[in-house]
Amino acid sequence: MHSATNSSAHPPLEVALPARGKDQAESLRFREPWAAVAVGAIATALRAIWVVLAARTPVGLSDPNLYLRAAASLAHGTGYTSLLGQPTAYYPPGYPVFVACVQRLAELLGQGSHLILILGLAQAVLGGVAAAALVIAGNRVRPGLRLGVIAGLLFALWPNLIIHSGLVLSESLFLCCFCVLLAALFIWTSRAQPVSGGGGDQLDFELSTEGTGADQQSSAHRHSLLVATVILATAACTLVRPQSAVLVVPAAGIAWWMTALGWRVALRGMGLLILGLMVAVVPWTLRNALVLKEFVPMSTNTGDNFCIGFHDAASGGFSITADCATKGNYTDGPRVEVARDHELQSRTLHWVADHPGSIPVLSVKKLQITLGHDADAVFAWESFGADPHLSDGARSALYWICNLYYWVVGVVSLFGAVMVVRRWWANRHEPSESAQVGNGLIALMTCVFGVLLPVMFFGDERFKIPFLPCVALLAAVVVRAALPARLPSNSEPEPQQRYESPATEPA
Repeated sequence: MHSATNSSAHPPLEVALPARGKDQAESLRFREPWAAVAVGAIATALRAIWVVLAARTPVGLSDPNLYLRAAASLAHGTGYTSLLGQPTAYYPPGYPVFVACVQRLAELLGQGSHLILILGLAQAVLGGVAAAALVIAGNRVRPGLRLGVIAGLLFALWPNLIIHSGLVLSESLFLCCFCVLLAALFIWTSRAQPVSGGGGDQLDFELSTEGTGADQQSSAHRHSLLVATVILATAACTLVRPQSAVLVVPAAGIAWWMTALGWRVALRGMGLLILGLMVAVVPWTLRNALVLKEFVPMSTNTGDNFCIGFHDAASGGFSITADCATKGNYTDGPRVEVARDHELQSRTLHWVADHPGSIPVLSVKKLQITLGHDADAVFAWESFGADPHLSDGARSALYWICNLYYWVVGVVSLFGAVMVVRRWWANRHEPSESAQVGNGLIALMTCVFGVLLPVMFFGDERFKIPFLPCVALLAAVVVRAALPARLPSNSEPEPQQRYESPATEPA
């Protein structure tokens, strides 16, 4: 027989955790879905009200009408075709397919003439789902429910995004898919953290390393569902906006690698994201090979996007000039469409090689155009100038409301970025903080890589919309820190339970 001291004992994890911690975790798990639903309902209601009051059929030959024509072709069973009825891959297929599904449903209900209204209401629901998902994501950046609710509300109240819900543009669909991806990715990161680092107010820590077979099987099912959500949400983002989806891979990979989670977690996470990309790209590439008789991984508008941003008369923003003209148009059939895309890509690469000194100034102009304002939805609501139905005063007021909200949240988010970096530096070797620190870094790195998109192509306010949920998360970090601490009514701290081993044990 021998004596056992407290210092030599190795208690099971559930005994070493504070008793209050388990109750807090269970309480948070119960309250989080209700908080997410409430914020999502607010976002949906605001967007639905806007759609009912302001939905308009787009005018002119611009992206909205091109989306509607492609969707009509899909809905009527004639395939994904261009303006002249030729098979095409000019736009990524995600949004036209979504609009086609809404159109088909509207026609089945005998409401085909109200497609714009029904589409807007569907996108209002997407905005609600996005806000709810952002609540879940935010709760994995800091403990508790505050940060997630703040981020979700910032997103729900965003004026430019509310107006976007009534437009025939892909932003509402992409933001929904992206926020779901963020939520799933942040939960995955939280569960990748060593169990021993779990805190009492962490939503995803395991209370015990042991369990019954049924418990372990249920946990395995939940993990499989989480992995599937990450993969499918990545695929959905890729089908809607492939350039933005691809940038999430290095952003998340660097964030994971910078924390105590280590390179193995980074590789596993990046593997899931790349698998999601492949789930979207491979089938569409096969479709293009069969229908277009050409190798097109996703879309054929890359050449246009490159050329608009890099030519002698480039202003940094969107413009249609003779520098990007070709003998044929993308509507002239698959062979002309693919050849035109290759020609413009080649022309752009040669221009960049011949004018390296112009790139820095041009990049600054692109960033100024992209990041300086956030009222593109107002311009799109008037069909990009083809349907000027607003008075000068109303238009100016909407511009000011959208821009002021964006500038305030954007400036606050810069302080949030500093706070995220400081927390990472202070806890970069601390496993117990690795998940929350990593999730904050994912939000920050997504913004950093997102800024590269207009530099690669051309400046446009719409190019920053994909990472606005991360801007809301960073701003919420600051707002949460500024709020007074709130303690429960019985706020006397309970002493942590300690493992008491018997004085003696059998030999």
